[in-house]
Amino acid sequence: MKNLLKTLLELLLITLGCGLTAFGTNEFIIPSHLLAGGLTGICIIIYHYTNWPVGTQYMLFNIPLLVLGYIYIGKRFSFYTVYAVVMLSLFLNILHINKFFTHDVLLNAIFGGIVASAGSAIVLRFGGSSGGLDIPSRIIAKYKNIPMGKFMLLVNGLIVLSSAYIFTVQMAMYTLISIFMGAKTYESFLHHIDRISVMIITNKGDQVAEVITTTMRRGVTKWHAKGAYTQSDKEVLMCVVVNVQFQDLKQIVLAEDPEAFITVMPTSRVVGQFATVW
Repeated sequence: MKNLLKTLLELLLITLGCGLTAFGTNEFIIPSHLLAGGLTGICIIIYHYTNWPVGTQYMLFNIPLLVLGYIYIGKRFSFYTVYAVVMLSLFLNILHINKFFTHDVLLNAIFGGIVASAGSAIVLRFGGSSGGLDIPSRIIAKYKNIPMGKFMLLVNGLIVLSSAYIFTVQMAMYTLISIFMGAKTYESFLHHIDRISVMIITNKGDQVAEVITTTMRRGVTKWHAKGAYTQSDKEVLMCVVVNVQFQDLKQIVLAEDPEAFITVMPTSRVVGQFATVW
C-alpha cells in the first residue's frame, strides 16, 4: 500500500511537471517565434513549416526513442518516461498556443525557459524523463562516456542556428536566452553536483554490492564494521556516482535491504577509473 501511494504521488508530480513544460512552451515560446531546446525545438521548427501539432510530433518521434530507452536504460525508467511522454504530448495538444501574459519577446524568452525547464526538472526529479533527446543522450553517455551536457550543447547549438535561419538573428538571440534560462532553472531544481560519494551500511553487503555493480555498472568498495551501540557486525559499501543516478541507486539498495543506512557526500574530483556515464 505504501509503495502504491508513493508511485501515485510520483505520477501526480510527473503530470504536474508535464503540464508546466507544455504551458511554458505553448504560452511563451511558440507564439513568440522562439525555439525550445532538444526534441521540442525540432518539433517547433516542423510546426512553423507545416502546422503539424507539436504534441503529435513529439509522441511519434518518441516511439523509437522509448524502445531504445527500454532496452538500454531499464524498465522502471521507461515506464515513467512513457507516462511522461504521453502526458506531455497531450498537454502540448490541449493547451492553446497563445501569448497568454505578455507580447514582450524578452519576457516570454525568460519565463518560457524557466517554466518549461522547471516542469522537466520535476519529471526527472521523481524518476522519469520527458523523453526526447534526453533518452539517446543518456544511452550515449552510458556506453560511450560522452557527457549528456556536451551532447545537448551540440543539439541546442544547431537549434539556435536554425532559429537564425528560420526567423532572424535577433530571434535566435532570444532563443539562446530562453535556453540559457532553462538550463539554469533545470540545474537549480535538481541541485546538480557532478559526482557524489555514497556510503551504505548494511547487513547484506554481498547482495547489495552485486546489484549495484550489475545494475548501475559502478564499482563498489566494501569493508567490515561493527555498530557501536548494537555491537552487531555490519558491512560498509562505498561507491561514486553522478547526482542524477542517486534516486535509482537508493531504490535498488532499499529493495535489497530496506534497513540499509545511506549517506551522501559531494565529491568535487575523482582520480582513477571513473567513467562519467550520465
